[in-house]
Amino acid sequence: MKNTKIILTFFTLWLSIFFNEILEEYIAYFCILSLGILHGANDLGIGKKTLHTHSYISKKWFLLLIYVSAIFCIAFLLMQFPSVTLALFVLLSAYHFGEQHWESFISNKGVFAKLFMTAYGMSIFTLLFSAHSPIVSEIIADITSIVVSYRFLQISMYVSLGITALLYVIKYRNQFEYSFALRQLFYLLVFFVVFNSTTLLWAFAIYFIFWHSLPSLLDQMNFLYGRRDYKGFVMFLKSSWFYWAMAVLSLVAYYFILKQYFVLELSMFFAFLTALTMPHIFLMYFSKKVD
Repeated sequence: MKNTKIILTFFTLWLSIFFNEILEEYIAYFCILSLGILHGANDLGIGKKTLHTHSYISKKWFLLLIYVSAIFCIAFLLMQFPSVTLALFVLLSAYHFGEQHWESFISNKGVFAKLFMTAYGMSIFTLLFSAHSPIVSEIIADITSIVVSYRFLQISMYVSLGITALLYVIKYRNQFEYSFALRQLFYLLVFFVVFNSTTLLWAFAIYFIFWHSLPSLLDQMNFLYGRRDYKGFVMFLKSSWFYWAMAVLSLVAYYFILKQYFVLELSMFFAFLTALTMPHIFLMYFSKKVD
């Protein structure tokens, strides 16, 4: 899977040479809304299996009610408390992305591991943010009315990378071979090159699809059906297509609701991802605790 991710990453980076910026953004939207959203579309099935010991709250209709309520609650919080909600989203997403990358390597999921995974995920985010600081600053200002400078984003990147390296040296240096550490550094270099070579949305789509959604989808297939093959994917698709369609349709509704608050289309898109993703993050966290 690791070699596949590298090949797909550089293939899509090369492919972007032949796209103009508008076409690139449309393809990025399509990728995120298809495979990206799909990897979180079976949350109800995961929740039902996670809560199998609690017969009442494991009912799908009750889980759906909780899930939809959570999405609207987060959307409300984003409207009323945009700075706090957006900061919390970035922090939780950083842990979520870091956990996906490191969970197969780190068995002990204690506080130190969580801090390390969060720092690693924050390194990914800040690498992306600093590479596209002008548009990122515009999006943050559009959502929160707070102006974030390029200098702040750059310092955040250095701090995140420094904390990640420090925590790795303190805890994991002796647990992994030297070649393993070099491979992780190579991945960060790949992300740096990709993030600085294309648009914000295309760069986010490449990482989100190939380095998070696909591995997460395989893990969920294994969790639900005990298999990671084509048949497992078909089973996943059959049980999640309706919720995926509902998520995409809700984006249309979100567009008309949020356009009165935001100027940039990217702001509306990332606000939608915030509301949709935070319940998914919590659910995946608890599913891994009982797995």
